Amino acid sequence: RYYIRRVRLSKNSPLISALEKANYKIEAAVNDPQTLIVEIPIDVGENVKTTKEVSMWDQLNLAAFLQKYWADNQVSCTVTIDPETEGHDLPRALNHFQYHLKGISFLPRIETGAYPQMPYEAITQEEFLKKNQSIQSVQWSEFFESPSSRERPDDFCDSATCQIGN
Repeated sequence: RYYIRRVRLSKNSPLISALEKANYKIEAAVNDPQTLIVEIPIDVGENVKTTKEVSMWDQLNLAAFLQKYWADNQVSCTVTIDPETEGHDLPRALNHFQYHLKGISFLPRIETGAYPQMPYEAITQEEFLKKNQSIQSVQWSEFFESPSSRERPDDFCDSATCQIGN
């Protein structure tokens, strides 16, 4: 029910300042010096299935459904699997869904995580409460008033083109 959602942002993003002031945990990405990772504690609420409760087959079926009925382009989906109970089914699953999905990624569901700073990490309720304790509301007005987010006038535009300059 509780997890950390990690979001990758450029270290130059105007969002960083507003998120720092709201006390979100922000750290350098382990594999990219130009990227920062923001941790967002999440409570998905009661009666919502987590990836531990959804089989590989159900995740693949949902991805195939979304690919067919929702997206013109590739659906981005990472299926988490239990290597012990579902790993042997991977070849059969790939064969079954080969014409239903344009692409798919798999990650093993292991306690330590498959790699550092994964996008999602399950945590306990106690960890969630502790992480969420110091977080304040983000002051979005600061972001929207930053020089990089101000709208530029259409001084050099006509009905077909815009001249880009200083």
